[in-house]
Amino acid sequence: MIGAVVANYIGFEFESTTIKTYNLLELTSAKSAISSHSLMLVSTADALMNDLDFSECFMKWGQQNTVTNFDDATEFWLLQSDVNYMHESAGSAAAVRAGVIGTLDIHLLQILELAAESCRPTHNSEEAITSAQAVCYVVHSVKHKSVDEIYDYLLSNFNYDRPKNHIELQQNLKTNGDAKNVVLAAIYIALSTKDWEDCIRSCVYYFGGCYDTNSIMCIASLIKSQTCSVSERYEKQTKRWLFKHHQPVLQVLEEFTHKKWMCGLPF
Repeated sequence: MIGAVVANYIGFEFESTTIKTYNLLELTSAKSAISSHSLMLVSTADALMNDLDFSECFMKWGQQNTVTNFDDATEFWLLQSDVNYMHESAGSAAAVRAGVIGTLDIHLLQILELAAESCRPTHNSEEAITSAQAVCYVVHSVKHKSVDEIYDYLLSNFNYDRPKNHIELQQNLKTNGDAKNVVLAAIYIALSTKDWEDCIRSCVYYFGGCYDTNSIMCIASLIKSQTCSVSERYEKQTKRWLFKHHQPVLQVLEEFTHKKWMCGLPF
């Protein structure tokens, strides 16, 4: 999960700029911060660790938020103050927060069911649910499946064609920025780059500015961090910011990581 949160901290600034370059000396600045992606990601982890309802965790974390604005769909859902209300957004935010489910050491079918369940409150649409399941599948499978095997599964199960190149992805995102194209861009970057920092820099280079940079970076980084180490320097910067500005996120992040390591739990 740390890969997604670090990427969110880095990507926050690039969402609102026109920067599109690979060779930045520093990926972070005084403007770096987390967005609602990290908040909802840890709320999903909270639900998994404590066997809680996704809706209740989303509402709890959302109402306690003092750091960032939410995507439109989640903001609208939170305003209803009703955990039983279901909103039918086709946006990519549910795919970002669901990615952590793919790290569970359980059967793939269970992962896909949990991914769908996590979408229901705010993104109860076929496109959003499919995109969340696609992300969880890749996160779960990237350690032991080849790139060709992953794309074959995505095509046969989700009708996700393998992109030809980044130009095709850019054109698709300009036409339609909903969940499918955001997820395809993130998967493409994650599976075609050599290491974690190459993944992050490629997100900025290909999708900085007018695309959904932060969502793409969060998903791509979460996938890449399953096989490549996150930069220790940027991880420390992110955790330092969280310690100063949002300790609950840091607490859940550390708890999720260490429960898997120390207790042998499925997460």
